[in-house]
Amino acid sequence: MASLPISDSEPLALPRKSGSTHTVKPAMTRHGLVQNAATTAQYLLLTGLFCLPLTLKAQTLGNQGRIDFNLHLQSVNSNWRYDNARRRTEISRAGFGWSETLSPGLSGGFMLGYLDLSQTDNPLDTAKLTSGYYGGLQVETRLIENRYLRLGLNLSILYNDSQHQASNLSVNNIWIQTEEKLLARIPLSEQLGLRLALNDYQLRGEQRSRGSATNVSNFRQDQSIGYSFGFDVLVDPGASVGFDWSGGSRKGGRLYFRRLF
Repeated sequence: MASLPISDSEPLALPRKSGSTHTVKPAMTRHGLVQNAATTAQYLLLTGLFCLPLTLKAQTLGNQGRIDFNLHLQSVNSNWRYDNARRRTEISRAGFGWSETLSPGLSGGFMLGYLDLSQTDNPLDTAKLTSGYYGGLQVETRLIENRYLRLGLNLSILYNDSQHQASNLSVNNIWIQTEEKLLARIPLSEQLGLRLALNDYQLRGEQRSRGSATNVSNFRQDQSIGYSFGFDVLVDPGASVGFDWSGGSRKGGRLYFRRLF
């Protein structure tokens, strides 16, 4: 995937047809995105290590290695802020997650999937609908677990890439998102549970266009704090289906299926 030759330290000098030059503000580079990802990954690791002694009991072989597999469909919309504009953005995802119990109070795994990104108010027709993929890591630690309440902290980081190419223009969106989520499940019956969550959601990236209009634009999430609520139903002792609705920084819904092995 080609990128524009952008300096990390000096303004760019672009030649005009008349021979003079003008400068433009450098956009976020892939190097900058990687640096942000590395910093966030370090934060997630340190947070997990900090929570570890607070939540873990003595390890037992019977609790290690349990697999939590899930399939999910999600559609949410939010506002992304660019240098001189704010655009309503809708993201649809279809993917799966795989998490393994590492010890009685800690699990970790990965997420992969396909995404569609829609921006109906984007001035570039080619950028109104782009498609691509996402992938990332997550860590979850249990804070409280009893017959009345299960409370946990989930930390995740995702890399996202979507693009669309027309005859004379290609658009590529690249962004990294991090999320810290406090999760609660309250059993309502043996099969039915109420799920509540409060999250802090951060997103930063860039839109690259090449061809008839060459440009790089930075964007970020306009609002960070969000919440969700929903229900899940146990269909057998190791499987459940559920849905939740989210508000705040992102508005939309998610449908999922989970299976424990």
